[in-house]
Amino acid sequence: MYVVIGEQRGLSPDVGERAAQFNHMAEVTRQSPGYVRGWWGADDTDAEVMHVLVMLDSLANAQALKQMVEQNVTGVRLRIMEVGLVAPAAD
Repeated sequence: MYVVIGEQRGLSPDVGERAAQFNHMAEVTRQSPGYVRGWWGADDTDAEVMHVLVMLDSLANAQALKQMVEQNVTGVRLRIMEVGLVAPAAD
């Protein structure tokens, strides 16, 4: 598994607008080949910054998502992380 980690400025301070932004990004991302799961949220110290974590099933699919986002979104910073360990949930 691989995780695409993203950070971008420009998040709306309005809660409703922010939810619409997250929902749009999630809907587009869920259509990506190899999509497993994703998380979108605001930074706790800077409400204009969003963080995104998207898990994909292969490096090729993670690279394809990263490339698609970089071609279509300005001002985004993306990294790919290989998942080396999955710890079980706490009891």
